[in-house]
Amino acid sequence: MQGQIGNISYGEYAVIFNYSLLLNIFLDFGLTNFNNRNIAQNNHLLSKHFSKMMSFKFVLGGFYMVISLIVGFFILGYNLHLLILLCINSFVLSFTAFLRSNLQALHLFRLDSVLSVLDRVIQIGVVVFILYNGFGIEISSLKFVYAQTFGYVLTWLICFMVVLNKTHTFKLNWDWAFNRMILKKSLPFAILVLLMTFYNRLDTIMIEGMLDGDEGKRQSGI
Repeated sequence: MQGQIGNISYGEYAVIFNYSLLLNIFLDFGLTNFNNRNIAQNNHLLSKHFSKMMSFKFVLGGFYMVISLIVGFFILGYNLHLLILLCINSFVLSFTAFLRSNLQALHLFRLDSVLSVLDRVIQIGVVVFILYNGFGIEISSLKFVYAQTFGYVLTWLICFMVVLNKTHTFKLNWDWAFNRMILKKSLPFAILVLLMTFYNRLDTIMIEGMLDGDEGKRQSGI
């Protein structure tokens, strides 16, 4: 795919993609790791906590979208269309990881392993179809992102239905005391996620920022 669209287009995609993951601290705040441990130790809490955790995830997701778009578009000047799509992808991917943490906690490892690769399988299938001129569509970074979005959303829906089948109940429920407790207990996991994300994702963003014009995008692509 990179060979078809060139290093500049791919570099722009890679920079915004890594940026969308950089601020995942606002999107997850260690909730997924905490939930995995908590439900594994107390399986009976899944039905009780699932709706509250989902409500909290939606609020964190909204906060993440606002911060990411303000900084990415108004301060860093990224392509708005790509930025919105990739932030939505990170949003959905984080939700899927949270849903899968419940399956891992319930020791449904075979099902979780299938769901862990399902989004990539779907994306690869769609991109290969486009690369071989399916319906006469030409590949571009935007179409590549749309393929990702399709794979992420479909996998999220499947994960949600599976977890809902285990809880048998779902109703958005905001609980201030519960959310404060979760934030306090999730803080160590949040710090870990923040440091590891910066360690893994900051290089392309720095390269693009240090070089002028398209050269930064080209070098990031390389």
